[in-house]
Amino acid sequence: MNEARTLDVTRPRAVVYTDFDGVLNAFAGADAVRASGDGVTFRLDGEAAVPADGVAYPVHWSRELAADMASLAHDGTIELVWLSTWQPYTAALNATLGWDGRDVRTAQWYDPITYTGMRGGKLRTVVRRIGIEDESMTPLPIIWIDDEECTVRAKQVIESAGPLFPVFAVRPDSRIGISKRQWRLIRKFVDDPMAFPTVTLDVEPSVTEREGHLGL
Repeated sequence: MNEARTLDVTRPRAVVYTDFDGVLNAFAGADAVRASGDGVTFRLDGEAAVPADGVAYPVHWSRELAADMASLAHDGTIELVWLSTWQPYTAALNATLGWDGRDVRTAQWYDPITYTGMRGGKLRTVVRRIGIEDESMTPLPIIWIDDEECTVRAKQVIESAGPLFPVFAVRPDSRIGISKRQWRLIRKFVDDPMAFPTVTLDVEPSVTEREGHLGL
């Protein structure tokens, strides 16, 4: 690592790329939604139907978690970026979650008409950002939260990109979204990224492999 490079306190402490489905929008059934909010999971007390592609999709999320993420973005602690297949509809997500659109941007990582770039596009976006930060005198640590694509293989690709500052990949259990344990780790990383290895992958222990994606 280039020792001359340091964190700039006038910039965000980290950039956070976040998916929506399986991360904020949990795929729990109705009974699980009502029972959520224990020591492991955030209470899924937000419920709405979000219009996208001519369909109103039911979503469930934690108001507490969404508010905490929005607060970090609003005060400049993190650069918050949507990295989701909801790419064309993130304005609707912001409105649903109560997020100020001025505090969060959307990564344009695939063509929503032809779907060109969708396969592997999220990982490519993260790797490109690593390259940008590596060229900066004050590179930002990176957090990437995705319930499907934060895998061991993705970790290996990120390692091969040679990041000069820590990168933290977080894979939630899509049935509960980001767990309280994972959110504590994310907050710890934001506060002190240099306490982490160069590349870290955290997978919620209850994750089960499945075929296809349950969300948009």
